[in-house]
Amino acid sequence: MIIDQAKRLRELMLQKDMQVPENPDAKTTMNARVIAVASGKGGVGKSNFSINLAIQMRKMGKRVVIIDADFGLANVEILLGVAPKHTVVDVLNGSVEMESALTIGPMGCMFLSGGSGMASLSDLSDNQILRLTDGFLQLDDLTDFIIIDTRAGLSNAVINFIKASSDTIIVTTPDPTAIADAYALIKSIKASMPEVEMLKLVVNCAVNDSEASEVFEKLNGVSSRFLGIKLMLMGCIPFDSYLVRAVRMQKPVIIKYPFSQSANKYSEICAKLLNMEAGKKNSIQNFVMKLIGRFSA
Repeated sequence: MIIDQAKRLRELMLQKDMQVPENPDAKTTMNARVIAVASGKGGVGKSNFSINLAIQMRKMGKRVVIIDADFGLANVEILLGVAPKHTVVDVLNGSVEMESALTIGPMGCMFLSGGSGMASLSDLSDNQILRLTDGFLQLDDLTDFIIIDTRAGLSNAVINFIKASSDTIIVTTPDPTAIADAYALIKSIKASMPEVEMLKLVVNCAVNDSEASEVFEKLNGVSSRFLGIKLMLMGCIPFDSYLVRAVRMQKPVIIKYPFSQSANKYSEICAKLLNMEAGKKNSIQNFVMKLIGRFSA
């Protein structure tokens, strides 16, 4: 089944006059850099982080698309306070192309709604998988960054997106259960991707930088010792009353309160990320080829 779908996807891309690497792991240049944002548990602010990171990228002149990959729910649109006309369900059903399904949010930041009432990715038909992966190909000329806001937890779909993406950012909080679940996620990533040696970490809702550093040292220590994975602390988002207000108003804090502590931290993290090379030099074609293989497994 995997081989058959890969062959059909190659044929589909060839029909669009695209260059498809014979080796899915080949190192090539891509236009869009794909970043998976993940967390070991819900409630740590992962979706809010994805949104504010994307908008800060827009402020810095980058074209960004957020994919709400928690298919079946609608976290991104709720946090943005924007009602989409189309969702990923329309793409899967063939009603619209990916480009037409995108909703334009604040500051021109585009996103694909996860829709509602959708079945598991593992239940998608061959044609639906092809429509989804073809849709990602369409994004390559539209954007500089694709931010995949994955489902919280350790599901296969989360690992699939992480495997296919160029970079992964793990979001946690100082809460002991969040730290434990973040480690469980890192452990799952290592089990599925033995070659991984480094992952990026953001500590959300920290009282101060010292508390964030303690969380980082704790996680980095056990990850390095037992898994052989070093963590890179991208920064911390402080517990900020302005951030809480912005969420309740369904407005990104980076826009509503641009001079707040949390907005300043988003700016720092974004600048740091943009100055870094992507962890893996995947082309967008490699991304979809890996994605189709994972979803078919």
